[in-house]
Amino acid sequence: MRVLTMTWEYPPHIVGGLGRHVYNLSVHLASKGVDVSVLSFTDGTSSLWEVSEGVKVTRVNPYVMRYPDFVSWIQGLNMLMIERASLLGNFDLIHVHDWLTAYAGIALKHLRRCPLVATIHATELGRRKRLSNESEKHIHEVEWWLTYEAWKVICCSNYMRDEVQSNLGCPPDKISVIYNGYDPKMAPLNSSPCRRDGKTVIFVGRLVYEKGPHLLVEAANLLRERDLRFLIVGDGAMRPYLEGLAKRLKVSDRVEFLGHVDDDRLLSVYKEASVMVIPSLYEPFGIVALEAMSLGVPVVVSNTGGLDEIIRDGYEGLKFQSGSAESLAEAISRLLDDEKLRAIVVENAKARVKDFSWSKTTDETIKVYRRVLDEYGRGEWKPGVLWK
Repeated sequence: MRVLTMTWEYPPHIVGGLGRHVYNLSVHLASKGVDVSVLSFTDGTSSLWEVSEGVKVTRVNPYVMRYPDFVSWIQGLNMLMIERASLLGNFDLIHVHDWLTAYAGIALKHLRRCPLVATIHATELGRRKRLSNESEKHIHEVEWWLTYEAWKVICCSNYMRDEVQSNLGCPPDKISVIYNGYDPKMAPLNSSPCRRDGKTVIFVGRLVYEKGPHLLVEAANLLRERDLRFLIVGDGAMRPYLEGLAKRLKVSDRVEFLGHVDDDRLLSVYKEASVMVIPSLYEPFGIVALEAMSLGVPVVVSNTGGLDEIIRDGYEGLKFQSGSAESLAEAISRLLDDEKLRAIVVENAKARVKDFSWSKTTDETIKVYRRVLDEYGRGEWKPGVLWK
């Protein structure tokens, strides 16, 4: 089985969870005998072609031209992908991740007359709550177009399945729910021991509004009487606002912005953490929750999205009311003050995380591929057969 995977982010160019998802899925597909080619982008700092961990990676450089905005940049990226794909031979199936490579995926589907599978990691309407400008409306329409053109649509949670049905009008029998996994390499057996001091609260994620990092800064202010420090790992457009907010609330001395860090530094942050906070206002799944749980870090999460499906309140972690800094501060205090509760949620979380693995995710994805190819093989829509 030859699969062409199209994604706008892939190591070393990682923006968020999408890139980590595609990387882990691709490597595990290759390990199970699938011939995987990934088509992504480079900014000039990575090679245009390489074979890594069994995956053939081809990159195009959209920075060779100027674009007035992000949507135009994405369109330019897709045009380069279509051109480059013409040199990569034939594929049995095309797998596109989100709207960012939809143009190229849909074009290649019709040029090659081979089936298209789409994974929807998030939707514009879900993220924004309303479509307030032409760019957001355009992205929403491309998402609809992608789910319409796809043979099958994959979502990472039941929450996202419902969202794709309601926001994009996708028929329920077209959607498969396949949970994300977690990377056990984040907890190497011979790594250094943990250094939890009972005072360190961490956030790991993109610094954008829907991830709720402002709630953690506000909670730091509410918890100013406690001797705590807050480590914020990640970067994004919201960082200057968050740094300004910390200054205005006079908590800059206890809130540290680490920016984007490599995996080794991230592991050391997890080992320092007494509590991991995921304060998302919108969260399709939440891979970082699995990472923290696997490493014995008790988690506090908002009661929204896929997080609601991963964690039971008071059992694998604590939940707080999404959008409420007060509720978040109370949950952090409760977890730090109750040693017995911490031990319970850590033990239960380590058991729960075993339900999620990239090997399992990959097996379920291969089942979708085979089902699509079986239906495709029994139909008339294939190379050399025109519509009647």
